[in-house]
Amino acid sequence: MANSPMLAQLVSLVVRDAAGTDHRADGYADAVRAVTAAVTVTESPAIFGDSLEMLLKSPAALDVAGPPLAASLEDIAGKFQKLEPSNPRAARRAADAVEALTRLALAGVSSPYALLAILERFDAPQPKPVGTAVVRAVGTAVDHWPHAAGLASIVRLVAGIDPAKGTARHGADPDDVASDATWVLAGIELVSALRASELTAMTRHLETCAAYLRTATETYGREDAGVLLTLVEILLGLLQESGVPPTVEALAMPQLAPDALESLADRIRRINVASIGLNHWYGDPKTAALHAWTRLANDLHRLRVEFARDSFYKAQVVIDDLLQIYMGSRSVTVVRRDEDADGLQMLVQPVIETGFARTAGLLSNLEDHTDALEQQVTEAAHDRRLALTEQLKASRAVLAAARSHALGGTGQGKEPGGTAATPLPPPLDRLVPHGSPIATELATLSKATLVDLARAVDNATIGRHSLNLIESEIFAHTRAALAKSPDFRPETSDAIDELLRLIIRFVTTRTNAQSNLYGYLFDPDANEEAVHQDLHNYLIGNSIGSIAEFEVQHVGGGRVDLRVKFDGFAIHIEMKVDSTKIAIDDKTAYLKQAVAYQGSDIRIGFLVALRHKAFDATGPVPHISRLIGHAEFNVDGDTIPRHIITVQIPGSRTKPSEMK
Repeated sequence: MANSPMLAQLVSLVVRDAAGTDHRADGYADAVRAVTAAVTVTESPAIFGDSLEMLLKSPAALDVAGPPLAASLEDIAGKFQKLEPSNPRAARRAADAVEALTRLALAGVSSPYALLAILERFDAPQPKPVGTAVVRAVGTAVDHWPHAAGLASIVRLVAGIDPAKGTARHGADPDDVASDATWVLAGIELVSALRASELTAMTRHLETCAAYLRTATETYGREDAGVLLTLVEILLGLLQESGVPPTVEALAMPQLAPDALESLADRIRRINVASIGLNHWYGDPKTAALHAWTRLANDLHRLRVEFARDSFYKAQVVIDDLLQIYMGSRSVTVVRRDEDADGLQMLVQPVIETGFARTAGLLSNLEDHTDALEQQVTEAAHDRRLALTEQLKASRAVLAAARSHALGGTGQGKEPGGTAATPLPPPLDRLVPHGSPIATELATLSKATLVDLARAVDNATIGRHSLNLIESEIFAHTRAALAKSPDFRPETSDAIDELLRLIIRFVTTRTNAQSNLYGYLFDPDANEEAVHQDLHNYLIGNSIGSIAEFEVQHVGGGRVDLRVKFDGFAIHIEMKVDSTKIAIDDKTAYLKQAVAYQGSDIRIGFLVALRHKAFDATGPVPHISRLIGHAEFNVDGDTIPRHIITVQIPGSRTKPSEMK
């Protein structure tokens, strides 16, 4: 059966049966294992490729046969490396095996270390299908696992850029993979720049990235590489010389001239979305990439006006867009076992959690917060001025230290005697390296003041970040529910969207927070005021800060906890603390109070509750998709239901290190 044309049809039937949890045939698991074994021994590249794709797209099949499938694929790739001479049929099977192993490693079905070990053995030019698969697999690996960056040397060997260490395989032509290789090498340098801890290192990687992109554009005619090159050159222009922050004059560069930006926008429109980045399994790009390019062009227009201060950090606009474009254009279709989804994860974004790319945003927010404090000190009453002055002093000190580190770099170190100082509270600890002399000096400032400063910067940073994949799904699902309300219309939808986005990010960060920054989440005695103050401070530190009002009287016959007042309407947020296990949708009294504030305004609002006993306090918090919901509430006498977005914040939590 292994080499029969009927195998692919049989795999299709078995996969379909495995997916139907309510009507699976007896012995379906044995059937899955049997067809998987047959697929891995078939010698037909077409049957192998088609059947393998169906298995990869079936979470149920992978639950049963994922590990043995991965082991067989490793064997296929390993045997090809020893096969002399190689033949086209074996090359196609080996290429499909490498691609499938990459997807399985991303999905957590197989070990990434096994994949990296296989890739390291490709040390010479390969036949086109194998060379292409290896190059793309390396690019994907580096995106997701920083320690895989050393595999850039494999790309150079397979593409013939460096002398081969092994023997070139029969039928190998380095030119066949040259276009992919230049794109992947540019991507490796780009992600290395985004992960760099210092501005000088970021600049060095961007310069190398630009060189590869020029080759991809000029030699291989890649339009996507040409557009990305324009962005990298703009960022390099803003950086100017290593370690020197640009002034507003930097925006006089040719790439930011109005006609150049118009040309860039036109090039973006002309790019076929299906050709952005790498096609096939590696580059299956999403519309998010095209949207990000368009947003970049618009932001660059704004940047010419907004970049008025002598500070690199306003280049955050460019860096944030760069991150989104990179994530969108290098997206990968993979499978993933996930109890909260259908098992199919369509988009996996690169992991860029540290480095100057994110630090620049923090610096920008710290700079803005310092400016705001200066204004507040000037306008404050006498009894508030002393406290604000202390906060301003701390903010200026941290900002000066962070600038110094970002532009010149300061190494790790310890205090005299070898004892490291107490680290700064997050996210300030990302701006200045722990243990350095400058961090030690900052640690002498008031701990309470530093914590307040950290919260202010963290809140602003959270609000400006784009939603990740899971957050975007929650946003889309909730927005679709709200769209049923006649009050969700063009005049209100943008404001509702913005507040919903901020609330989703609030929940994400609080569920991930450590006790040293948001202690009330771990305190079983925390009251409503704690979460109330936290959410209020978060909102006023973001885009809607000037219109967020605290405890507003005479609304719906009572006092609403938070009101966000837009032009012509307001959105009300009711806050609660709760020590029951009752589902929030069944907390009728809470819902009634929340909808009461909608009596003379739009019929959309929020209910936010700190839940002490609704979840297991000794274990991990629930998935965020279980914490944000939507409820409709009918009021007697009304024909149109009210809409409430329900938000649960797990309280009385236990530190992971103390869980039993």
